[in-house]
Amino acid sequence: MEENTVNTPFISSALRRSSEAYAYRFYLSGGLFFLMLFLLCFHYSEVGFFIVVLISAIFCADIFVRSAWEDLWHGETGFPLLVSVAVYAGFFYSALHTFLTRPIRGPVTELYLYVSAFLTLALWAQRRRVWERERAGVYIKKINDFLPKAGRKYDGRLVRKVFADELIPGDEVIVRPGERLPCDGVIRKGQTAIDEELITGNMLPAYKRVGNPVYAGTVNKSSDIYVTVTNPLSSSVLMGIMDAVQQSEKRRSTFTTDLDIYSSCTFLAVVGVSIANYAGVLYRSGFASWWQESGTLLVFLSLCTPLGLLFADLFPFFFAKRSSQAHGIHIQNRYALDQLAEAEAIFLDKTGTLTYGHLTVHGVYPSAFVKEHELVEAVACAEQQANGPFAQAVAAYAKAKQIVPPPNDSLDMMPGTGIRATSQGHTILAGRLQWIEEQGVLLPAQIYQEKETLICVAKDGKYLGYLTLSDALRPGAKEVINALKQREKSLLLLSGDNEPAVNAVADELGIEKRNSNVLPKTKAEIIANMRALGKKVVMVGDGFNDIIALLRADAGIAFSSSKNVYNNWVDILISRRDLYPLVEMLEIRRRTRHISHMNAVLAFILNMGWVEFLCWHGKQMSDWRWTLGGSLAVVLLIFFNSMRLLKYNDK
Repeated sequence: MEENTVNTPFISSALRRSSEAYAYRFYLSGGLFFLMLFLLCFHYSEVGFFIVVLISAIFCADIFVRSAWEDLWHGETGFPLLVSVAVYAGFFYSALHTFLTRPIRGPVTELYLYVSAFLTLALWAQRRRVWERERAGVYIKKINDFLPKAGRKYDGRLVRKVFADELIPGDEVIVRPGERLPCDGVIRKGQTAIDEELITGNMLPAYKRVGNPVYAGTVNKSSDIYVTVTNPLSSSVLMGIMDAVQQSEKRRSTFTTDLDIYSSCTFLAVVGVSIANYAGVLYRSGFASWWQESGTLLVFLSLCTPLGLLFADLFPFFFAKRSSQAHGIHIQNRYALDQLAEAEAIFLDKTGTLTYGHLTVHGVYPSAFVKEHELVEAVACAEQQANGPFAQAVAAYAKAKQIVPPPNDSLDMMPGTGIRATSQGHTILAGRLQWIEEQGVLLPAQIYQEKETLICVAKDGKYLGYLTLSDALRPGAKEVINALKQREKSLLLLSGDNEPAVNAVADELGIEKRNSNVLPKTKAEIIANMRALGKKVVMVGDGFNDIIALLRADAGIAFSSSKNVYNNWVDILISRRDLYPLVEMLEIRRRTRHISHMNAVLAFILNMGWVEFLCWHGKQMSDWRWTLGGSLAVVLLIFFNSMRLLKYNDK
């Protein structure tokens, strides 16, 4: 579903243009600037400089002029207007100083080199800002890897392999172990375990029997099944996810950046100070000299616009990004930090986000007169040839306990239910509680009260005990949830897992709002509905099944894993095992904004003081070295101030 735009703020037209439009202007302006530096080595003419800067003003600065005009038409001021005034005020002052027989008064001889450098850096800064916004769009990579390519069509007599998109409702297909299902359908014959993590996010294979639905792209794990096609690949649940990913665009155009705010305030301050200085000069020299003294107004309008303002927020983010990246937080969209801080609701996935995403043995509970070693050895013996999350958890636990199970003589796997193994003349059963009971094994009453996932074990018809398995919470999960609550964030748990598993995690963490058995499209719809109400929403997830929700939210944060193929699709990627980065990012954002604000204030104040010095103490003595050198000195100071963000603060 489409989202409604609520209270969309005005966006500068300069940000709506493509980065390529700024790129070629930047290269042209930069080339002309270096040409001017080259000419300084020879006997150059100011007329030559005039021609070079005129080219820049016509073919490079035009994008700022047109953007400024469009902004003014909507009653807004911002970065394009600030750059336009600075560039053209300096250019006109220099041109008048070059061609008039009686030059206007001013503290510098000309501003050609300064104007060229300012325009080049402004184009670079704006190109980078636009490029960052463009990167916030969906970057699809290897998306076809998830799509099944073919299926085995069965017509009652023959089996032939066909392309997946040739199947139609009513066809019947055979799916063998290890193959992806080529369609959505219903099992007509057979039973098996299906890996549905791609669709539901549940890491445990789902037990499927006759009449159960299955989905395209999921993997058959155990036995042959016959499936009647209900939806072909083109209209399957998986293709719905693909289409949503391909058509979905992130709503990043509503961001108002710090530079936009700084520019609006600075423009008013520059105009005010310039007019005030011009009025002061006229008051002392007489209003009859308004034309000769107009150079003071033009110089102030040009030089008082801080060159350092272009980097006031770029430098802090650069160093904050480098610092956080070294600590496992990869910020791919700088505006996502603001969205996280301002978010009213944070949606959290369970498997792989709040938890690690893989099972571990949580407890071992042998029956009376049975030793723990005997119980673990029996279940490890039964599971040693299996391949799945249960077997991997048992094998890891047995290895940690230095228990080496005896080899199997035979093995009979019941997909999704249990395993019957024979070893050294003994029959071992390991599996679900209901299945063990169906085999005629008497079980104690207290085992039915267990809420965790468990493996029940019997040997030669005698109950040995059970093991509980759990997907462990990430370190810091409880502390982070409490910290987010203290910041008045509304927390909602969305998961494709079953209700008991979701409720267990939600209860342990104190998350009141939770939804279980949620399919990917439903996650996206819940988030879209929340945003349609005008609320800012952040999604924190892991897994392909979360990608639509991550894209629909104001900001998407994902925990990295070896199964991730969408690293470029999300705003922030976390490659750590703990959950503390969710709180650390709020601190990163606070410190970054603090230093950005400080940079903007320092740039304006220092630049203003430097220009006042030129005006009142260096009349007719200052040249391009003073104008360009003073501005670059302020930029250098901002650079060193921003370097403080390299010191990582993990509060």
